[in-house]
Amino acid sequence: MSLGKIIIQRRKVLEITQRELAMGLGVTPQHISLLEQNKVAPSLTLLAGLAKELGVSVDYLVSGKEGIITETIPAIKADRRLKVKAKKALVALVEEIYAGESTGQSSLSRNDDVTNK
Repeated sequence: MSLGKIIIQRRKVLEITQRELAMGLGVTPQHISLLEQNKVAPSLTLLAGLAKELGVSVDYLVSGKEGIITETIPAIKADRRLKVKAKKALVALVEEIYAGESTGQSSLSRNDDVTNK
């Protein structure tokens, strides 16, 4: 799947417009349109921003390879019962877990007992 199709697909899942995505990235809606039509390629900085705004990894944007982050973060962002502060905390937690899985490390060692802290 092309980058443009992935962007369109993720926007639809998150129910956001080109304008809303553009505002989150600091670009114009026209630029988002060009990206979705595969007429321009994003800079590395914009690619990272797209991944964050769309709740996916850069790897997913480039390869289309799915992971837990592509399912969990959009669900958190879409949950209207959660307050913004809770959403940010949960997204940060999922990203930390995902980063640990992709490097083979965990943010907590197996010997840590968080209940005793």
